Amino acid sequence: MAVSIAGRGGWSDETWSYLNDPRMPAMEHGWKLHVSARPADLDTVTALVLPVLSRHVCHAKFARDPDVLRRLNSGVVSAGAVGKAITVYAPADTVAEIARELAAVLRDREGPRVVSDRRVDPRAPVYYRYGPFTGDYRTGRSGRLESVMTGPDGRMFDGLAVGRYRCPPWAEDPFASGSGPGDEPSEPHFGGGRYTVTAGIARSPQGNVYRAVDRVHGQPVVVKQARAFVGEDESGADARHRLRNERAVLTALDGVAGVPRALDYFAHRSDEYLVMSACGDRDLRREVLRDGPYRDDGTRPERALSALASRLLRVLDAIHGRNVVVRDLKPDNVVLDSSRPGHCHVIDFGISERDGTGPGGATPGYGAPVLRTTGPAAPADDYYALGATLFFAATGMDPVIVDEDHTVNRDRTLACLAWALPGPTHREIRSRISGLLSFDPAERTATADRLRTGTVGTAGTAGTARRPARLRIDDDLLDEIIEHTTAFCAGEASAIVDPERAARLNVPTSIDVYGGSSGLGLELLHHLHRPRVRSTVTALARWTAEQSRNLPPGFYTGRTGVELFLTQAQLTAGAAGTYEDPLPGHPALPGRAPDGGPPEADLIAGAAGIGLGRLQLARLALRSGHRNAAHRHLAVAADCDRMLASGTARLSPGRTDTAGSAALREGIAHGEAGVAWFLLEYGGVTGDMDAISRSEQAGAHLAAVTPDIIAAATGPGATRRYGSWCRGLAGIGTVLVRAAERLDEPGHLDLARRSARACAALAPRMPLVTQCCGLAGVGELMVDVAEASGSEEFWDAAETIALLILGRSGGTWSRPVFPDTGLAGPSATWAGGSAGVLGFFRRLRARGGPRLGRVT
Repeated sequence: MAVSIAGRGGWSDETWSYLNDPRMPAMEHGWKLHVSARPADLDTVTALVLPVLSRHVCHAKFARDPDVLRRLNSGVVSAGAVGKAITVYAPADTVAEIARELAAVLRDREGPRVVSDRRVDPRAPVYYRYGPFTGDYRTGRSGRLESVMTGPDGRMFDGLAVGRYRCPPWAEDPFASGSGPGDEPSEPHFGGGRYTVTAGIARSPQGNVYRAVDRVHGQPVVVKQARAFVGEDESGADARHRLRNERAVLTALDGVAGVPRALDYFAHRSDEYLVMSACGDRDLRREVLRDGPYRDDGTRPERALSALASRLLRVLDAIHGRNVVVRDLKPDNVVLDSSRPGHCHVIDFGISERDGTGPGGATPGYGAPVLRTTGPAAPADDYYALGATLFFAATGMDPVIVDEDHTVNRDRTLACLAWALPGPTHREIRSRISGLLSFDPAERTATADRLRTGTVGTAGTAGTARRPARLRIDDDLLDEIIEHTTAFCAGEASAIVDPERAARLNVPTSIDVYGGSSGLGLELLHHLHRPRVRSTVTALARWTAEQSRNLPPGFYTGRTGVELFLTQAQLTAGAAGTYEDPLPGHPALPGRAPDGGPPEADLIAGAAGIGLGRLQLARLALRSGHRNAAHRHLAVAADCDRMLASGTARLSPGRTDTAGSAALREGIAHGEAGVAWFLLEYGGVTGDMDAISRSEQAGAHLAAVTPDIIAAATGPGATRRYGSWCRGLAGIGTVLVRAAERLDEPGHLDLARRSARACAALAPRMPLVTQCCGLAGVGELMVDVAEASGSEEFWDAAETIALLILGRSGGTWSRPVFPDTGLAGPSATWAGGSAGVLGFFRRLRARGGPRLGRVT
C-alpha cells in the first residue's frame, strides 16, 4: 500500500510504511495516537486519515498491507500491537486537535480495541498513550528488553506497550476532560450489574478472564471476554466466533462431569462475554511449577501421575461421548480444585470441534503435531495432547518444538522424559506417555485403552518406552558441535551488522552483554582461529562502537560490559574503531534506581557488576601497557567497593516470597552472591586487607545460608529455578568455588560440590538450555567444580548436562539447533541464546578455560 503526503519523506520495511515530516521537532517521547482498523478496511481508513495528517506537523507509520495488519491484530506479535493500524507522532500542543479531527472522519468505523491505550472518542477507533518516539532500548532487571523513557526529574519509565494502559508520572493527560469511556464493562460490576469481579485470571489480546460472583445466586463464576475484531481471519471470524463456539460446545456438554457449565452469555458494546461455573483455583501448569512434578513413586499419593492420567482420560471419554473433540488440551486448560482433591476439569473449548466442525487452530507441541490438514478431528487427536500434558505433569516442561520436523521434536521429548523418569519404577508411565505421543492414531487409541483398563504394557508393546541408547560425548562430537554453533553465532553477528537488515528492524539489536552484540562478541573472541570469525568479530565490534545508545553503566546490561567487549576485541582481534576511555558525559557508577531509590548493588546492573567489569578492564589495560587506563579502571572498582561498604548501593532483588523466586535474594544476579563475587575478586586483585576481610565475611555468610538453599532445592516440591545461574545454586556454587580459591577455604568447595549435585538432580526438569535460568549455567558450574576439585564426578556430570541440552534441542546431535528462551527457535545472545550455550561446550571440550565475568 502506497502512502504519501507532499513534502514528507517515505519508506517501508517489512511491517510499516513511514511518513516523516521534516518540520517535526525532535522528541524522544510524548503522546502518540493510534488508529485501529480491520484488515479489509485498511485502505479506506488510510485514505481518510492522510488528509488530516497533511494539515499538521507530524510523523506517521501505517501497517504495510492487510496481511500485516491481520498479523498485528491476531495478538501473536504482542498484546500491545493489536489494533495499531496507524501510529501518529505529533507535538504536544497539537496532538489533541489532530486526535479530534481523526475521530471526526473515522466516526462509526470499527476496529480492535487498543488495550495499551485510552480511547479519544467512544464513537471512533482513535486511541492515545504516552510512549517513545525514538527507540532507547535496554535490558531490564528481568532480562526483558525495555524501551526506556527518562522524565524531567531523571526517573525512568518502561515505554513498551503492554496489555493495559500505563503512563509515566510526569505526563499530563491532554484528553483528561474529554476522553470517552472504554470498551469494557466498568469494574467491579458487569453484565448489567449482575456479576461482581473478585479477581483476574488471565489477560490476553483476545480478551480477559475474570473470577466473579453471581449476585443473583451468590455463586462463584468465571467470566470470559472476547474482544471484537481481534484474531480476525479472512472470512471475518474473530475471537467472538471462537467464544460462541465454546458456548455451543459447553451447551452440548451440559451435565458432563469435569467440564464447566455455560450459565450466561451477554454483550457489552461490541465485545461478548461467556459466564461459566467455577471449576477450581489453579491450573495444572501453575500447580506443577509451584509444587513440583507428579510422580508414581509413592512419595505424594495425592499427586500420583497415573491417577491424574486416569482422571483426565475419564473426562475426555465423557466429552468424546457427546461427539466433541477438545483439540486444545494442555496444562493451562486443566483446572484443579484444592477444595476437592482428585478432581480435575478440562476448560477452554474455543477451537473444539462439535459434530465434526469447529474453528481451526492448535497449540505447538500439544495439538499441532497431529493437526489434520483435511477432514474432521478425531478422539485420537486428543490422546496425543493428553500424552503431552502428562509429559508436562511429569517433568514441568513443555514438549520440544524447536525443530521443523515433528518427529525430531517428539523423539527429543521422549528422551527428556527418559531422563526425568528413569529406571523400572517409571517404566509403565513412560510407556503410556510414549504410546500416547505416537503419530499412529491406532497406537494412541490402544494406549488409551490400556490406560483406561489399567493393563500393564509388555516388552513387545509398541508404546513401551525405554531410555534411548546413551549418546557418547567425546572430543569429536564436541568439536563438531562447537564448530557448527560458532558458525551459527558468526552468521547471526554478520546479520546484526547488515545495514539493510538493521533498517528493517522495528526494535534495534541490543548492544549489551546480557542480550546483545557484546555478549555474543565476547564468546566469539574465543574462536578467532575458526574461519571468518576474526573478520566477523571485527565488524561486530565496529558496529557496536558506532551505536548511539543511552545505556546505564552496568556490566551485563550496560556500558561497562560493552566497553569490555570493545577493548578485548581491539586487543585480541585487532578491531578498529573501538575506544579505550569511557564515553564522555556518561557516569561510570550507578546512579539512583529508576524508581528513585538508592543505587543498585547487584551484579547485573549495579555496583558489584560494574566493579567486576572494571577489574577485567584494568587487567586488559595492563596487558596492553596502558597503565593510566588501568589505574582509572581500578579507581572505579574502588568506588564500587566503597559504595557497597558504606551501604550507598543496596540490593533490591524484588519479590522473594513466591515459589519461583527460589534463592533470588541470595543469588548471583540480583542478590548476595553477586556482591560476594565482586568482593572476592577485588580483594584478590588489589590486596586491600579491608576488602579481603569483607570478602571473607561475604563468603562465610554465603556458606552459612547455602545448606538451607540446598535443602529447599532437594524437597519434593522444589522449583527447578533452584538450579539456575541467576537465582539458584548454579550461580551460588560458582561463587563458592571462587571463594574457596581466593580465601583458601576448603569448606566452601565442599559446599560448591553439594550445590552442583543438587543442580544435577534438578537439571532433568529444567526446560531452558541457556546460561541464565538454563542448563548451560548448570554445566558451567560442573566445569568450575571439576576444575577446582579435579574430580571426574563433575566432568561426568558436565557431560550429562551436555546430553540434556542436546535432548532439548533440534537438528542433529552434531549440528544442534539450541532453542532460546522462547523455545520455538534459536538466537545468538549470551544469556538466552546459543552464544552462552557455546561457552559451556567450549569449556567442556577444553576441560576448563575462561568464563565470562571471572577475573583471571
